[in-house]
Amino acid sequence: MKKNVVKYSLLALVLATVLVSCQSTVSVDRLSPDANIDLSGGWNDTDIRIVAESLVSDSIRSAWINQFRLHNGKNPVVIVGTFLNRSSEHIDTSIIAKRMEMELINTGKIDMVADVEFRASVRDEREEQQYFASEETAKALGKEIGADYLLQGSVRTNLDQIAGKAVRTYYVSAELIDIETNKKVWVGEETIKKLIQQSKYKY
Repeated sequence: MKKNVVKYSLLALVLATVLVSCQSTVSVDRLSPDANIDLSGGWNDTDIRIVAESLVSDSIRSAWINQFRLHNGKNPVVIVGTFLNRSSEHIDTSIIAKRMEMELINTGKIDMVADVEFRASVRDEREEQQYFASEETAKALGKEIGADYLLQGSVRTNLDQIAGKAVRTYYVSAELIDIETNKKVWVGEETIKKLIQQSKYKY
């Protein structure tokens, strides 16, 4: 009987040791948001930053903005539209649109109005103020600033590959459209190209 107890105790100890050794460990390192890290060669946060900074810089250097300010004596007002994902990957293009918006505002040369996603909530708040806020503090209806231009764009990809090696190219285009006339006043494109090499055998 004692032999069986010892036998089962040893067996339980061995099983417990095996289970503990099979458990995975998790290690987390905090990184700088500006760190350039590319693990898979896919679209990542570094690409978003590079694309947004480059496209906004190109837009600000273009003639359209100075022409507008010369004729109107003020900053142009821009609203952000949709960035379409026409690539072969799952890409959250709303992050690109928001980064573009941030970069444009920070130039100090462009004014932005709320995009479609947030405009409804602002209008709801203004509507409620007509009933629940004091007359002195309630914001008036019909005083929104109309946008002069719509910013929109798309992401496309191209993949060239052979065994163990691939070149993945991202084309991110953006354009500013005069809302009144439908005239395109600026079109830009930034290209991100990556060489991805993977060993055939894993050690």
